[in-house]
Amino acid sequence: GTPPRSPALSWLRWLYPILLMAPLHYEIETVAFLFYRGAMFDALILKWEAWLLRGHPHPYFADLLPGPVWSELFHLLYLYYYFIVIGGVLYVWWHGRDEYQPGFAAFRRHMFVLMGSFCSYMLVFILLPAAGPLDDRFLRFHDTGILPRLIDFLYRVGDSSGGAFPSSHVGLAVVTYLLLSPSSRKVRYSLIAAILGMAISAIYGSFHYALDALAGLLSGLVLYYGWCWLYQKLPPEAVENPPVAA
Repeated sequence: GTPPRSPALSWLRWLYPILLMAPLHYEIETVAFLFYRGAMFDALILKWEAWLLRGHPHPYFADLLPGPVWSELFHLLYLYYYFIVIGGVLYVWWHGRDEYQPGFAAFRRHMFVLMGSFCSYMLVFILLPAAGPLDDRFLRFHDTGILPRLIDFLYRVGDSSGGAFPSSHVGLAVVTYLLLSPSSRKVRYSLIAAILGMAISAIYGSFHYALDALAGLLSGLVLYYGWCWLYQKLPPEAVENPPVAA
């Protein structure tokens, strides 16, 4: 018969997609260049924003709450994206680590919907690349504090130009919220506060236009329900193969 799969390799089968998120995102600029030769669609995004919001809020958010304390706070809120998405995966994995518990079905669904949504955003970034208001950010926040410097470093090392619209950080946080919302009221309220703070911080720090953040909120809803629907259409044998318990 087939030898038993080792627990480590078995879990890696379900966890490896999240390990691909960084390199996939990093290659978006290269792939988009093949289509548009480096052209960005920021002018079109700003035109949509002016029509919908009657202006461009992003240059004024930081002026409403100036100073290093507010700057550090909002940059901390922006970093919450990593706690939400990675923490959400670990939370569901912990509750579904025993193959005989029903929680593992939730883990499979969580990974499928999260990675499907992530890949959807990557496709949008290829088809409609936009840089966002990063020039304004670097003028306003350059060398202004610990967390702004940390995020600037992360941008220099791992970010890929063209992934501004919609905000995948906000969108994937919304997807994570919807996936985890049945777990507890405490989780729901904590994630709502974190997502709203992150959406505001994305505008405050000039990471995104206001329309990017709004589109992230709405697209997160659409992608969650779309990928959940697709998951339900999968044949049983595609999802009923849990890893071997340690």
